[in-house]
Amino acid sequence: MPVESLYADPVVAEIHEVRRRLLEASGGDVEKFRQRLRERQSSSGRRIVSGSVKKHTEPSDAMDSRAAS
Repeated sequence: MPVESLYADPVVAEIHEVRRRLLEASGGDVEKFRQRLRERQSSSGRRIVSGSVKKHTEPSDAMDSRAAS
């Protein structure tokens, strides 16, 4: 698929426009943008999940209940 056809998609075009506006609000500086996001996350009061996902060593109960159905 040619790159030009991707931009004809209104969803992709909207994503590019939002990205452009967000970066413009940070003066085009990606590091400044990242810092603003980190500050916004910290002040939101919401729990922030980061890091790797724990792998379970035992099968979940959900798999057992599906097999019993």
